[in-house]
Amino acid sequence: MKLKNKIHLWSTLLMLVILFVLMIVVYFTFSRLAHSTEVSQLETEAETIVTAIHANPADDPSAVLRAYVPPNGLIKVADGNVELIREIRDPQVTGEFPAEVEENSGTLRLDNKLFAYVKAPVIWTDGEIASLIVAQELQDVSGNLQTLKLVLVAVALLAMIPIVLSNAALGRLVTKPVTNLTTTMTRIQKSGQFEKLPIENEADDEVGQMGKTFNEMIELLEENYRKQEEFVSNASHELRTPLTVIGSYAKLLQRQGMGDEKIAKEGLSAIAAESDRMKILMEQLLHIARRSEAQLELTEVNLIEVLGQTTAAMRTSYNRDFSLLAYESHIKVKTDVSKLKQLLYILLDNALKYSSAGVEVVVRNEKDLIIQIRDHGIGIPKESLPYVFERFYRVDKARSRETGGFGLGLSLAKQLADRLGAKLEIESIEQLGTTVSIIFSSDFNVEELHSSEEG
Repeated sequence: MKLKNKIHLWSTLLMLVILFVLMIVVYFTFSRLAHSTEVSQLETEAETIVTAIHANPADDPSAVLRAYVPPNGLIKVADGNVELIREIRDPQVTGEFPAEVEENSGTLRLDNKLFAYVKAPVIWTDGEIASLIVAQELQDVSGNLQTLKLVLVAVALLAMIPIVLSNAALGRLVTKPVTNLTTTMTRIQKSGQFEKLPIENEADDEVGQMGKTFNEMIELLEENYRKQEEFVSNASHELRTPLTVIGSYAKLLQRQGMGDEKIAKEGLSAIAAESDRMKILMEQLLHIARRSEAQLELTEVNLIEVLGQTTAAMRTSYNRDFSLLAYESHIKVKTDVSKLKQLLYILLDNALKYSSAGVEVVVRNEKDLIIQIRDHGIGIPKESLPYVFERFYRVDKARSRETGGFGLGLSLAKQLADRLGAKLEIESIEQLGTTVSIIFSSDFNVEELHSSEEG
């Protein structure tokens, strides 16, 4: 069954149950009120009869009682189960009314007829206390209650018409966004083109939020799809150049390189260089594309010692000046040392490529723990700063080609920083230098990150 039909059915049944309960409450409330009104009138009449008997003790009680017989009613006087006088009744009343009743007032059903009655004490002619019973058949009340039943049923049937129509409209209203969502997703699946939901008004209810969330998700998917296409295109472009070079030199060697030592050396050298470039590129691509890396291996280390080892290794490898500036000799941290070193190597290597002067590593342990890597090189244009962490983005493609970059280093660094729970910020002024900051927030708990990855 469709959701729209379920909403229609269950809401209609609910309203029917509510109407039925209301009908029962109204009917029984009116019935009790009508019965209590009739009983109250009989109590007043019984008091009048008792007063009349006491006021005329010498007269014939039957004559007095006959004057007070209610319409469709009766009067009898009994002492226990013994009637002291013959029952006086309206000729229209049939059936035998009991001489003894338990309650002093109430209603009683005899032969499918409802009677209201009142029992009152009275001093009889012999001085004994007897029971005066005044009863009246509730014909008018029963008729009114029957009419009330018919009216309530008719009102319920008439009320069900707008209820059914409104519930049908409600079902369509509630399911319309879901139907639109399903239709849009089906079109996206068939056409392969991203499409947003048409939102007629900026509603803040759950339905409006669902539409907004879906559109935001489509925007994110479309952006990721575009980036994926761009990633594949850029990766293909980067691989095409070394493959072309390798293929060209291989053909050159096949034609004439084996007999010409100079050409053979040149070709082999170019092939080796381009192979190394391809290896570096593939390693970086694997690092970025790998979604389920090994879990973090957390160890408690002295950050200053780790930074000292990293800068010393870079100094020895490149014979360049890498200086470490720290105001403390010991900062204890709990982190994945190998990934932290990998992050530092990427940033230090990037600073080395674009600066002929020394590179500084500054540690600040204030509110947050911050590691800054500063160079005094060519810098980055202001308009390029928001894009430097995107894959394959290069500020100057020609210059990057010369330095061997693919535009993947900072993207990989951003991924590593995220896994370590750090934030990367970059500041740069052209011709003055660049500063990259690795910020570990004071409220960050790397153990919680590790636990969430294991879960």
